[in-house]
Amino acid sequence: MKRILLIGFLSLHIAVSAQEKKEITTKTKWNGYTQVRATSNFDDYSSIMLRRLKFWLKSTPEFSNNWSYKVQVLFTSWMQERFFLQDAKISYKKGLFLFDMGQFVPQYSLQWTQPDYKIPAIERAIAVNALHPDGSLGIRDLGVQANFHTENNILEAHLGVFNGYGIKEYRFNNKGYMLAHKLAVNIPLQNSKLQFGYSLMYRYAQNLQLKKVLPDSLFYTGSDIRYNFFALFNSKYFDIQAEYLNADFENNLNAKGYYILSAINIKKSQIVLSIENYKSTYESVQVPYYRLAYNYLINKNKLKLFFDNYFRIVDGGIENYYASVELQMFFN
Repeated sequence: MKRILLIGFLSLHIAVSAQEKKEITTKTKWNGYTQVRATSNFDDYSSIMLRRLKFWLKSTPEFSNNWSYKVQVLFTSWMQERFFLQDAKISYKKGLFLFDMGQFVPQYSLQWTQPDYKIPAIERAIAVNALHPDGSLGIRDLGVQANFHTENNILEAHLGVFNGYGIKEYRFNNKGYMLAHKLAVNIPLQNSKLQFGYSLMYRYAQNLQLKKVLPDSLFYTGSDIRYNFFALFNSKYFDIQAEYLNADFENNLNAKGYYILSAINIKKSQIVLSIENYKSTYESVQVPYYRLAYNYLINKNKLKLFFDNYFRIVDGGIENYYASVELQMFFN
């Protein structure tokens, strides 16, 4: 039924565009991309998946001087190709402030506010996926967020209030809530970018299943306090970024992790190196993962090939090795 509704929605949009092409195209723009991936450990696991098929509609500056919107949907093999509404956001801009309302990703962490199609690694770090406030709850949340930046963009600040239980369910009688804050400092350098900052989060959780952090059988109620430090350096030939993330729960429960991700850029080629680790009160294996990858940017990020190797080194030998090939292609 959802697929039928999506097809109907897209058909309606195309029909309206055909009738009022000039007006619609000046006020609305669309885009999307697909990522098709093959993965194997050359032993007992091989798979081909549609990692992402993503579309979005967003307003252009011609829509309004102050108001804007974005709607984004996703298909993925990880969700059995089900239709999934990711973003449904309305924004209002006034001076140096931007106010977001609706369903969207709370500003927390560096890597989770970077589009996945721009990240040189084929996947985000384990710690980022697990310790983002809504990591196992649909990544997005329902709420409002105030965003501020100085005129020279040296300082960026964000503060949001959210339901705190993600978007995989809606609770009519929710007693929980979540506050999220992020601050970033951008230092101007000639032909380069240097950024560092932190994120903070407090949530009163009510009967939440935090699968990537706590045991699947545990439905947690109580305080959830998280923080994050990050730094980034971008230049024409070399990029590097790092984050440390931590989450504290009642009864001395804890989870934490980090990653360091670097990329060497040589014309259309990109050599990627990373190390990452994640551990919690319930995580017994504390050996880091390594990534050695090569990306070929046929047409920048619009048409891109990933060749990825992901593994652990245990007692001098390679374990948990996975090799992946992925094609990324934009539609517009």
